[in-house]
Order: sequence, then structure tokens, then C-alpha cells
Amino acid sequence: MQIFMNGYAEKDFAPDQIRASVTFRYHADTYDEALKGGVGVVKAYANIITDATDFTFDDIKTRAYSVVERTHINRIEPKSKSDLEKNLQKTVSDGFFFSQYAYLEFDYDKERLAKLLAITSKIPNAPALHIDFALKDERGKKRKLIAAAYEDAKKKAEALAAAADKNLRDCVRVDIDQTGIHGVDRSGIMYDKAARIGSNIDSIEQEIKNIDETFKPDDITLSKTISCVWETSN
Repeated sequence: MQIFMNGYAEKDFAPDQIRASVTFRYHADTYDEALKGGVGVVKAYANIITDATDFTFDDIKTRAYSVVERTHINRIEPKSKSDLEKNLQKTVSDGFFFSQYAYLEFDYDKERLAKLLAITSKIPNAPALHIDFALKDERGKKRKLIAAAYEDAKKKAEALAAAADKNLRDCVRVDIDQTGIHGVDRSGIMYDKAARIGSNIDSIEQEIKNIDETFKPDDITLSKTISCVWETSN
């Protein structure tokens, strides 16, 4: 006789890691101007942040960047019958667009995060800042959940075997699902030049205090479901 049983485990974890993703954009008429201007924007931001906080240039990692030309089509109205036979569409350049995606990853520290946001709020044309809260050792936590889910399945299988007057023997098969994540918006918060908080606050110190008191990320709930098959004996 075989017993098929599912096991489930779930646990809440306080976030212990922050990733601040920064998106830089710059527009110019030529490729060289877009590249030069974009790099200048990134460097200026890095200089301000490293001067005003304990972050260093090495902390600011680049994930990707691009310089692309964007165009649109203009249609020319025909002025004569002969124009009808011509190609009356003209491709027009909208210029070159620089984008760079960088990030700062650090241990969970509300004061450090608050200072980063407050300083960014004072920068003219500040880049978009996207904050994610996460777990550093998510793999290790997943492994513990698998073990807990296995024990849950085993207890249920033992109870079922006892009810059938059988002895539970070896577990011959385990199927593991993907770890579920609940209870927190992993997309974090978005903070950009359209929604800065410095307009009604007198000092950066007060901003840091207000941010530190306001940002309270929810716990991250991990869950795991596994399916097990046990052999039994009389």
C-alpha cells in the first residue's frame, strides 16, 4: 500500500535587504551628445550621493544602459498628380535617448534609506528611484520551509497509516513546488521627480525623520507545498 500526502509550511520574515534601483534618462539630438550628457547626469548624481551619504562609487552598480534613436513618420501631402506616384512618407528623427539602470543594494537600514531618499529629493531633475525590500538568504529560508513541509506531510501520513492499521515505511517520492511569496508588494515603492517630498519640509534632517517614521514594509511570507509518497507495511 502507498500513501500520497501533501505537506505545507509557511513563515513570515522581516525584510533584511534593500535594493534602490535608479533609472537615468537623457535626450539629445545626436548620439555623442546623448552619451556625453547621460554619463554626466549619472556622474553628477553619484557625486552628490557619495558626498552626502556613506555610499561609495563602488556601491552604485550598473545593470544596463542604452542609447537609441527614436523616429516617427511624417506624411507629405501631394501637390500634384505626379506626387501621387512618389513616396510621400518621410522618416524624421526624434533624437537619441540615453538610459542607464543602476542600483544600490544594502542591508536593511531605515535611516540609511531615508537619507538616500531625502538627498535625492533635493536634486534637480532627479532620477526615478525604485525601492524593493527583500530577503538576503532566501534560498536558506526555502530549504527550511521544505523540511517543515516534509514533516507536516509525514505527520499526516503517519496518522493515515495508523487509521488503516499499517506501518509507515520509506518515503519513495517527493515533488516540490515553487516557493510562494505573500504578504508584501515586492515591487516596493517608486520615488521620482514628480513625487518628491521636500516642498513643505524645512530641512533634510526633518525629511529623514519623517521618512524613517513612515516607511514600514510588511513582512515577506514564504510558503512551500510538497507532495510525498510513502510505502507501508502490515
